[in-house]
Amino acid sequence: MSPIDSILGIEGLVIQRVERTKNIHVWANTQRLSACLHCPAPSPRIKASHERTLKHSRQGNQLLILHLRVPKYHCTACNRYFRHRYPGIRARYRATDAYRLEVFEAHEGGVSQSKLALTHRLGTATVERWYQSFVKQRVSELSGRDCPQVLGIDEHFFTRKKGYATTLVDLPLRSSSTSMLRCSR
Repeated sequence: MSPIDSILGIEGLVIQRVERTKNIHVWANTQRLSACLHCPAPSPRIKASHERTLKHSRQGNQLLILHLRVPKYHCTACNRYFRHRYPGIRARYRATDAYRLEVFEAHEGGVSQSKLALTHRLGTATVERWYQSFVKQRVSELSGRDCPQVLGIDEHFFTRKKGYATTLVDLPLRSSSTSMLRCSR
């Protein structure tokens, strides 16, 4: 992969051409053929291809739109059809995961839905849906964690105006002292 192809950050793509107008349009193709997803056959034949248009990221005030030629394969060994898969690009989505994460982080950072809808040319419902999907993903990642066995608690007084700050720390399991509390399930 050449350095110019790594600009997109999606492995397995070769940039064919770039146009800068109101937005940045990038046309890309698949670098290598995919093996069959359903059986161990090494090289299925390309039956057809279609173009997907995806919002990928923002470069300053310009939106980077990716025009991707996606091959459709036919495996002669198992007689099944499938499309080429790329990391970070989901089937039937019109935006890459990187772009959806960019919108999520901006919204989490305090940018309103209406402002994001204007700057990213999205609907407010789309911003809300993407935000909720990333929140669900983060909650599911954290829900499997265990309760701390030893919890350290400390308070700090700053000023009358700022008040107190309480710090909770998951301490490694050692002999507990009087300032540590045990967590029971």
